[in-house]
Amino acid sequence: MYSKSRKLRSRFTFSALIFIIVTVSAWGGNGNKAAAASASAQPDPYRIVALGDSLTAGYEHGFTVNSVPYGYVEQVYEQALFHGLRAEYANYGIIGLKTEGLKLLLQAASDGRTVKPDEIQEQLQDPRKDTLVGQTAQMAKSIRSADLIVLTIGGNDLIPVMSKLLDGATNEEIATYIQAVLNQYEKDLETTIRTIASLNPKAQLVMADQYSPLPLPVLKDGAAQLRSKLDQVSSRLGTDGIKLQIADVNSLFTGHEVEYTSIAQGDIHPNRLGYAAMGQAFAKTIWGDYRTVRPRSAGSQMSVVVDGKELAASAAPPVLRSNRSFVAMRDIIDALGTGAKLSWSNASQSATITYNGHKVVFTINSAYVVIDNNKVKLSTPPAFLLKTGKESKTYLPLAALSEALGLQVTYRSTLQTAFINK
Repeated sequence: MYSKSRKLRSRFTFSALIFIIVTVSAWGGNGNKAAAASASAQPDPYRIVALGDSLTAGYEHGFTVNSVPYGYVEQVYEQALFHGLRAEYANYGIIGLKTEGLKLLLQAASDGRTVKPDEIQEQLQDPRKDTLVGQTAQMAKSIRSADLIVLTIGGNDLIPVMSKLLDGATNEEIATYIQAVLNQYEKDLETTIRTIASLNPKAQLVMADQYSPLPLPVLKDGAAQLRSKLDQVSSRLGTDGIKLQIADVNSLFTGHEVEYTSIAQGDIHPNRLGYAAMGQAFAKTIWGDYRTVRPRSAGSQMSVVVDGKELAASAAPPVLRSNRSFVAMRDIIDALGTGAKLSWSNASQSATITYNGHKVVFTINSAYVVIDNNKVKLSTPPAFLLKTGKESKTYLPLAALSEALGLQVTYRSTLQTAFINK
């Protein structure tokens, strides 16, 4: 992703300095990882680490201190949930980061050194730079335990091209400059990937190519040359057993620059459509497909995906109460499949579910649930009966049920979908 004119660049710099995208935690970011209610051992999570520049950070035009990013990283995380994975993620994207800066940051992480922002790159634009750059120990730990590492980098390397164009540089001078930058990019990128691989040789590593948001031949040519350098690096790494996969973002943006970016508002970053396109490119590279839920019927408030499979259409669709998810008892038991058993007591108006070595008892309108013979106060509204057609259906609080059974439950408001993974 390349820079625009000085005016547009200064506008971005100002907006970047007035907001904080997200506070990065040890694991989870915006992952909303559910805490297990039981002390029994849980499967290892599928860990995603995101590295790179503002595209990884999820920056888009108009962000404020109250904005929550929904960039390609968040969509990769959602796709992991769609594939039945107990996913969580850590996002270390830094606004304005160049390839050399990422190289130096990762070298410090690998060496166990703490660095300051100016030691990796002068005048970083990200208001979170002290926090992000200062946590090299946590970054190294995250990389070492990752199953998937995704990154974007390289667009900021060519920021001076626009300045040279505005200053009247000849095409030959610009071409010479771009070639010098790309040669250095190639060296820095290869060092960066080798450092990541040394920290974690087993993680799947996927990087995006770059799109050009402005219809200028020199920038279009630069994007093509950058992709060529990326391919060369990937090929050399492959001979040493390091697999770097490339997500083809550029082809999706070509012809859709105005539609997929905020260039009309003076900002070259992707908008929601652009980040969705990036998410699709990454998902197809990682898993070979891109998944969505079925269109919901009128009156249906949410979708539920269990172990990678969406609940079948039902006369008793999932509902939200007090911002909590509830599902029809029989539907969720059927979705869990073999091993899940259900019994209903008319006398006590209670449902007993056994699964995965646990037994959970819900009573209609009770503020308590019994988990493995222990009475626990619900943090959600209680189970209830809801009349659908001529019969009443028992609805259970999804989070309480899933956690009590040792499952991971994650609700994504962006998709109006709850994911339950075993």
